[in-house]
Amino acid sequence: MTTTQQKRNLRTIANRLTKLYPPTGNNAAGTLPFVDTLIAIILSQNTSDVNSHRAYQALRETWPRWEEVAELEPEEIEPVIAVSGLAAQKSRAISATLKRLLEEWDDLELEGIEEVEDASLIALLTSIKGVGLKSATCAMMFALDRDLCAVDTHLHRVLNRLGVVETKTPDKTFEALRPLLPKGRAREIHVALIHFGRNICKARSPHCFECPLYDRCNWPEKEEHAREARIGPKPVSGDFLITDGI
Repeated sequence: MTTTQQKRNLRTIANRLTKLYPPTGNNAAGTLPFVDTLIAIILSQNTSDVNSHRAYQALRETWPRWEEVAELEPEEIEPVIAVSGLAAQKSRAISATLKRLLEEWDDLELEGIEEVEDASLIALLTSIKGVGLKSATCAMMFALDRDLCAVDTHLHRVLNRLGVVETKTPDKTFEALRPLLPKGRAREIHVALIHFGRNICKARSPHCFECPLYDRCNWPEKEEHAREARIGPKPVSGDFLITDGI
């Protein structure tokens, strides 16, 4: 398949999914400031949306200003965010993130961050231990209105099943996807694919029997799952979806 054909294929997929999951005002850029968004994403890793929300609220209620959190040791943050799971790991990432941003901008208003080009900002954020490519690009996409499609576990699985990409990791999927995206639609496609991955193209017991993309799918197991028509478990967790709110 040529690059032009790949682009057309992705556009067709995107058009079908955005009819099924139309964009709403909740997934507009600027819903939260950049720091708030990035910390919320860190808290969302490997837990349910409900628990990450609780951890975020507890953190904000305990220390209303991010500058206060930046002065703490990770061990002081850990019990407050315990409900999110992996609290030791996440508290270290939060502490490292706030300290690094303060080093770069002197305060956490991050004045001028809008002017930093994508590649430079991605390099800065992913140099922080605990901030991966998905977290960095997701925060940039939602808080800064960057035309990026962050790739989480759902997108990686779905895009490989559909044959849009052939990659081994979400980071590789992100890079392979970038040149194929219709301009200005990256965030819209990200949100639609997450909904689709959570509700239809699930990791276990996918709903191939009701899939609007069945004819576009290259996954060899789709016929078996379509015949079985098993409902499967409800999604209880997933990587951060800004439309869920925090």
